[in-house]
Amino acid sequence: MPVRMEMAEQFENENAMRRFPFADWASLVSEDGKELPDSLIADARFCVPFRDGTDCVTSVRLESAHVSPAMVSVCFRAYAGVSPTDDALSVTVSAASFRPYFPYALKPLSGYPGMADAGGVIAFGSFDFPTFPETYRFSYAEILPCCVAAATPSGLRSITDPRSGESVSGDVGFSFSGHVDASLSGGGFSLSLDPGSAEELMSRCVGLAEGDGVCGATPIRSINGVAPDPDGNIVLLFR
Repeated sequence: MPVRMEMAEQFENENAMRRFPFADWASLVSEDGKELPDSLIADARFCVPFRDGTDCVTSVRLESAHVSPAMVSVCFRAYAGVSPTDDALSVTVSAASFRPYFPYALKPLSGYPGMADAGGVIAFGSFDFPTFPETYRFSYAEILPCCVAAATPSGLRSITDPRSGESVSGDVGFSFSGHVDASLSGGGFSLSLDPGSAEELMSRCVGLAEGDGVCGATPIRSINGVAPDPDGNIVLLFR
C-alpha cells in the first residue's frame, strides 16, 4: 500500500509541471491578466450529458477559481460548441480540511435546469493558501477531451402519485404484494402470479352462469374501453 500511494503522488506531482488536465490550446490567463498556478488543479474527470441536436456537449471549461486563506473553490461548465449549457459543477473546500491529491466530488450548481445531468471529480495539487483572496475568471480554459465522457441522460427523472402528489426520484425500490412474482427479462420487467395463487384468489362467482346474481357483482367487461381477448385476458404493459 505505501508503494501504491507513492506512485499516485508522483503522477500528480508531475501534473504541477504541465497543463494537464487542461488542453494545450486552453488559455489559463484570467480575464484580468492573472495566470492560474499549475499546482492548483492536478487532475479532473467529468461525465456530461450527450443529447441529439444542437445542444450536444462538446467540451468542459473552467469558468472560475477562487483561493483565499480559508478556502479553495472552482466552477466548471459544459459547452455545446461555443455556447454554454445548463450543466455547471462546482466544489468548495475549506483550508482546514484540505487534502492535496484527494478526489473531491463536483456538485451540480444550484439553479441550473440541467444540473442533475452532469458529474465529476477533481484533485487539487499541493499549494500554499495565499495571504489575500485571489479570484480567476476564464473564457477559454478548456479541459482535455480525454478527461470528459458523455452519457445519455435518463429519460425518467421521477415518479409522481397523481392522487397524493408524492414524488420519488433517484434509486427507487419496487415491491409487490403477495402472490405477485416480478422478474427482469430482456431489459423489461415481467409480472406473474405465484404458483397456486390463481386458485387461492379465485372468486366464488367463477363458473356461475351470468345473470344468476348470486354474488351481486358486475364482471369487468373492459378497462378504459379495452375488452379482453377470447380467453378473457386483458394484458397490462408497464413502460
